[in-house]
Amino acid sequence: MTWKLPDRVSWTPTEYGGVLLDSTSGQYWTLNPTAATVLASLLADGNPEYAAARLAEEFDGDPAVMAADVPGLIADLEAAGLVVAG
Repeated sequence: MTWKLPDRVSWTPTEYGGVLLDSTSGQYWTLNPTAATVLASLLADGNPEYAAARLAEEFDGDPAVMAADVPGLIADLEAAGLVVAG
């Protein structure tokens, strides 16, 4: 499965994570560094396992916990209309 941003949503990585902006509503969301890594990984590869592996490479934490957290973040991003399966 691949993931993409809806046309109305733009993504800007920052030194503190990233920002998503919905140009239709004017709402924006800030992502912490771990969430930004997951989003960037999903947009690049589409694979939640790849996103979890990137987390384990970049951050000090239990890889099993990180892998378990990725689906929840994806669900939250989908529920907010910030990513769509493509």
